[in-house]
Amino acid sequence: MASRIDEVFSKKKKLKIMTHVVAGYPDLETSQNLILAMAEAGADMIEVQIPFSDPLADGPTIMAANHKALQNGLTPKLCLKMIEEIRDEVKIPLLFMTYANLAYTMGLERFVSESAACGVSGLIIPDLPFDERGYDDYYFWLKECNLVGIQVLSAGLSLPRLKKLLKIAEGFIYITLRVGVTGAREGMEKKSADFIDQVKAYAGLPLAAGFGISSVEQIRSLISRVDLAVIGSHLINLFNSGGKENVQEFIKEANQVIEQLS
Repeated sequence: MASRIDEVFSKKKKLKIMTHVVAGYPDLETSQNLILAMAEAGADMIEVQIPFSDPLADGPTIMAANHKALQNGLTPKLCLKMIEEIRDEVKIPLLFMTYANLAYTMGLERFVSESAACGVSGLIIPDLPFDERGYDDYYFWLKECNLVGIQVLSAGLSLPRLKKLLKIAEGFIYITLRVGVTGAREGMEKKSADFIDQVKAYAGLPLAAGFGISSVEQIRSLISRVDLAVIGSHLINLFNSGGKENVQEFIKEANQVIEQLS
């Protein structure tokens, strides 16, 4: 049976958009409303980050949002409840993104099963390598709970390791457009562009690209290269400067460009 994520990639639209929200930033109600606003504006999927005290893959913008959310008293339980409350209103897939330490602290079985119960379609844990101790348990519970576990890959990965990862990958492959942390940046590094081509040659799944997308022109450049553009820090910056209307305007503009070229 096709997952909700598979259904997104069955659309004719040449490039889909996944937006990123830090749950609890600037407060829980606002982040909840932002998810609804992004879906209304035309996002195809939304990555909801469960805040963590040491978000090592995130740049200053998302890191600051994590810290603010935690200062507000945001907990994983509140994140789960938030998604449960809006799941029926949001017709697109929602994915939880967080870090391995938080998942292990909750217990892998509990984290995966409660995530599934609240209504997300998949999980992104960038610091949980497939060959680390405990991954087998994680993969087992993903299957048991009918959730998709997304692999995050970066340039510099050896070909043998890439092939091993692709054997267990599902849903889509999330490629970072630069090695390091998230954050808005102009242009794409050549090694990242080359890596996309390398993964495309071996992968049988849709490709997503994120880390640093900050303009409609960058989104335009990804059309026909990948299947999904992931936008995070830039949307937080837009929200900080002009609220959810600013965010919606960017999503709509990006979709207009995509539709013109589809």
